[in-house]
Amino acid sequence: MERKLAAIVAGDIVGYSRLMAENEASTYSELRSIFDEVIEPAVRHHGGRTFKSTGDGFLAAFPSVNDALDASVSIQKGFDKRPFEFRIGINLGDVIEDKGDIYGDGVNVASRLEAMADPGSIFVSGAVVLSADRKRGDEFSRLGRRYAKNIPEALDVYAVKWAGKRGFGWTRFTDFFPRVSNRLAYALGAVSLVMIGLAIQPLPLAAMIGGIPVKLASVADFEKTDRRPSVAVMPFDNMGGDTTQTYFADGLTEDITTGLARSPDLQVIARNSTYAVRDQASDVRKLGDKLGVSYVVEGSARRVGDQLRVAAQLIDVNSGTHLWSRSYDRHIEDVFAVESELTSEIVAHLVSYVRKTELSEAAKRPTKNLQAYDLVLQARNRFKHDSNDRDGLLAARGLYQQALELDPTYAVARANLGMTYIFDVTQKVTGHASAKDLDIGLSEARQSIRLDPNLAAGYQVISFGLAAGGDYAGALQAAQRSVELNPNDPDSMMALAKAQVRFGDYEGALSNAERARRLNPMAPVYYAYVYGQALYAAGRRDEAGNVIRECLIRAPEDPNCLLIQAALQAGRQQLAEAQATMGSLVKANPEFSLEAERRYRRFGDTALMDRFLSELAQARAPETA
Repeated sequence: MERKLAAIVAGDIVGYSRLMAENEASTYSELRSIFDEVIEPAVRHHGGRTFKSTGDGFLAAFPSVNDALDASVSIQKGFDKRPFEFRIGINLGDVIEDKGDIYGDGVNVASRLEAMADPGSIFVSGAVVLSADRKRGDEFSRLGRRYAKNIPEALDVYAVKWAGKRGFGWTRFTDFFPRVSNRLAYALGAVSLVMIGLAIQPLPLAAMIGGIPVKLASVADFEKTDRRPSVAVMPFDNMGGDTTQTYFADGLTEDITTGLARSPDLQVIARNSTYAVRDQASDVRKLGDKLGVSYVVEGSARRVGDQLRVAAQLIDVNSGTHLWSRSYDRHIEDVFAVESELTSEIVAHLVSYVRKTELSEAAKRPTKNLQAYDLVLQARNRFKHDSNDRDGLLAARGLYQQALELDPTYAVARANLGMTYIFDVTQKVTGHASAKDLDIGLSEARQSIRLDPNLAAGYQVISFGLAAGGDYAGALQAAQRSVELNPNDPDSMMALAKAQVRFGDYEGALSNAERARRLNPMAPVYYAYVYGQALYAAGRRDEAGNVIRECLIRAPEDPNCLLIQAALQAGRQQLAEAQATMGSLVKANPEFSLEAERRYRRFGDTALMDRFLSELAQARAPETA
């Protein structure tokens, strides 16, 4: 017997038994043809070995994850013109090889992934994603953690995307449902003809659509049709009487917000926005209107010595109804249990079910050292990542370092410590940051995700750091991972949107930027810049102009927004205005130059980048700083 690490591929045909019952001879003949012409050649070509055949399926072992992925995609492409649908699961794990057969958990997990895979898809484990080539990062879409039969731990499951993946078209529909009724077929055909007619209508139809009110015309838009419950966690009141303890109530608020944000079934408003309106409205309905949410969580915290009292209530802003309220009297050591219970109860009241994965994630203790946790709360309170407070940044860095002295495995503290270095490099807060600081920041962030592979904040910091160092492809991959792990973090969405602009995914950038602004309605001006940049890249220049004007009303000297404004004005041949804007930009950022923009490649290696530089030249941008 030999124990080794191997990539295991499990695959089988969907609905094989039913097909055999309908036409045994032709089904079996087609099956043999598929194995001989599609599956076996793909396995052999990519260095694999089939070690078990199950009639309508197979198990194969590969020396590397990348070989297994390439073979699986090749197999699925081979089914494009076949009457069957195939599903595949891939896992990387320890296996035992004995007399030509292979056993072990690595095989069992691959089989479970195959069983839960959708027809025509490839599901893989988190181990596969972590071991795949870095350039393959955009091929994976995280589905979350799922439980499988006889596997004690939940599996981190991803779906594989590939070029040319077939959709559920009409041919596929008739193949999959051979006895669909004529009435349904005609109905679907009629809908298709209507859609085709809409697509080829001349300009008058477009004019008609343009006259529809915005709210009605945008029914198809993702953000407007997102039916998930939206919730804002308002800053918890500090009821202890000691104003120096306000940071504790704020930290509790942030942790509950983060816990809720892990649920893909909710829309959770960013804490920046809830803090911005904390004193602006006492009427919960007005708060709901201002933040654009249906539910508000309000609460209070009182910490006296080692005793903690937390009260919270969930309110429907449309009716003003208090859906539930709870209070907790606990020892301070139970603070994580209180956060977990609050989070799971809110989720339970806002969605139709509570996933075990979200509950288990919420129940995780980020550290066993409460003093370290308290230091992290103080650091968060001392410095916010949209600030340019030099003393605050250095004070926060010291507090994070103290927390790590108490608990070196505190992943959140490491990620935040890394951010203080990277933020200083990009924003020049202290004026003394160097390439060494960038390396320190990235090192701390990478260590944070080694400690907690599912820490979204860690990937967010890595994304910022890699972008600052010029590794834009790596920054894009890290930003995608951050958004997958926390689908409600607007900062990560904006980082991803900015990276997508550089790589030409303008629609993806717009979608993420719009969603980020929805989740953080009181966001900093940086959000307006990234959204305006994405609109400019997508050719929606009038809309870009509106967004950039919004930015410049709030921050008239913002260099990023002045930059896009100058390009927009030059593109409209408003050269006097463009040159005036360029003058303001150079005054705000004396280091700006065309030479620096060519190096930075804000729009990557695209034709748009050349056009952008040309428009800046028309605005009389300086060649060198």
